[in-house]
Amino acid sequence: MTDLASITVHLRDRIVSGLHRGRLHGGDRLPSFRQVAGYSGANPKLVADAYRALEGEGLVSIRGRSGVYVAEQERLGEGQVLSETGRWMASVIAEAWKRRIALPDLPEMVRRFTGSVPLRAAFVESTEDHMVAFCAEIEPALGLKCREVYIPPEGVREGSVEAARMRDQLIDADLVITTAFHSAFVHQLTEGMPAPLVAVSAHPDLGRAIHKRIQDGVLTVVCVDSRFADRIRLVYTGDHADRVRTVLVNDVWAVNRLDPSEPVLLTRAARRKLEDMELPIIVPHSPTLSFESVRELSEVIIRLNLERTDQTAISPVA
Repeated sequence: MTDLASITVHLRDRIVSGLHRGRLHGGDRLPSFRQVAGYSGANPKLVADAYRALEGEGLVSIRGRSGVYVAEQERLGEGQVLSETGRWMASVIAEAWKRRIALPDLPEMVRRFTGSVPLRAAFVESTEDHMVAFCAEIEPALGLKCREVYIPPEGVREGSVEAARMRDQLIDADLVITTAFHSAFVHQLTEGMPAPLVAVSAHPDLGRAIHKRIQDGVLTVVCVDSRFADRIRLVYTGDHADRVRTVLVNDVWAVNRLDPSEPVLLTRAARRKLEDMELPIIVPHSPTLSFESVRELSEVIIRLNLERTDQTAISPVA
C-alpha cells in the first residue's frame, strides 16, 4: 500500500465505512499524514496527496497544522441519507450512462444481476468463531443462504470416509466459501465440482485494532474455540504472541473475572453465548469481510445469476 491510488482507496474506505456505521462523524479528527505513513509504509507526501483528493470529494477537511478532519456531511431527504451516499449514487448513474444504460433500467438490471435466483453457499470452516463471524455478515449483506460445513478439529485425510461425507455436503451448493486456513484442502475437496470456490479474508480493521492493542499491552481474546486465538497469534502478533490471552466462553470462572473496563477481542459466536453480558470490544463485529472478498463474492454472484437466468430462458417448456 505505497502508491497514491491504493492509499486513497484505503482512506476513502475507512472514512465511508466509519460514517455509515456511526463510528465517524463530521468534525472527527483523522490520523495525520505521518501516522498513516507509519502504519502503511507510504511516503507522507503521498498520504497528503491522498487526503487532498478526498478533500476534493467532500470527505475530509485539511486544516493546516491542526490536522485532517472528517468533513461535515449534509443530509438529504429529510435527513435520511448522507450527502456522500448521494454523490456515490450519482457516480453509479454516470458510470451507467457511459455504458449506455438508461437510469430507468438500472433497478431491473441490478435485480437481474443479483437476485434472479436464490443461491446456496456452503461455508467450510473448523472453528465456530470464524464460521459465525463470516456467515452472519455474508447472508444479510449479499443475500446468500449459508450452509455451515464443519471440518473436524483433527482434520480430514484425503480420500477418507469423512472427506467423502464432506464432499456430499457440498455437492448441491452453488458456491463454496472458506478461509485461507482451509483453502488448499477445500480446493482439493471441490475439484471437479461446478461450484466456484472463494477464500474470504478478514477486514483490515481487525488487524489494525489487534496491532494497536498489543503495542499497548495484553490482548484478551474471548472466543468459543481456542484455535481461533491461536490463529490471532499466528497471523497478527509476530514476536508478541505471548501478549495474547485466551478466555474461552464456557470457562465461567475466567469470564466472570474479566475486567469490565478492559476492551477485548470478542467473537460474534462468543457474544451469542454470553447473552446479556456486556464487554467493551477493540473492534466492532462488522465489517468482518474485506473489501476484496466482497468484490470477489459479488462477481461470482453476478456470474451465477446471469448463467441461471440464461439456462431458464433456454430450457424447454413441458
